[in-house]
Amino acid sequence: MHTCISNNKRKTRLTTYGEEKVMHPDMVQFERLLKTHDWYFEYSDDHRVWQRGRDERDEIRRQRDILCGLGMDEIANKMYDKYSSKV
Repeated sequence: MHTCISNNKRKTRLTTYGEEKVMHPDMVQFERLLKTHDWYFEYSDDHRVWQRGRDERDEIRRQRDILCGLGMDEIANKMYDKYSSKV
């Protein structure tokens, strides 16, 4: 088990996806983004919907890069595949 320090609080980090109950705050944010993202935004005729989807997609990429920088790239990739494959 590994630990990460974020916001001056020690948090337990997942070693494999779904193994433990406590997740790093960035991982929680990443999963929330994946759950709420409109995966079909590119097909919308409404430009506002398309812009919102594009911004969400960019935020998901940014959050994924953060997790990869923290050494949680394997878990982040599994989570991304799980939610994006539902499309």
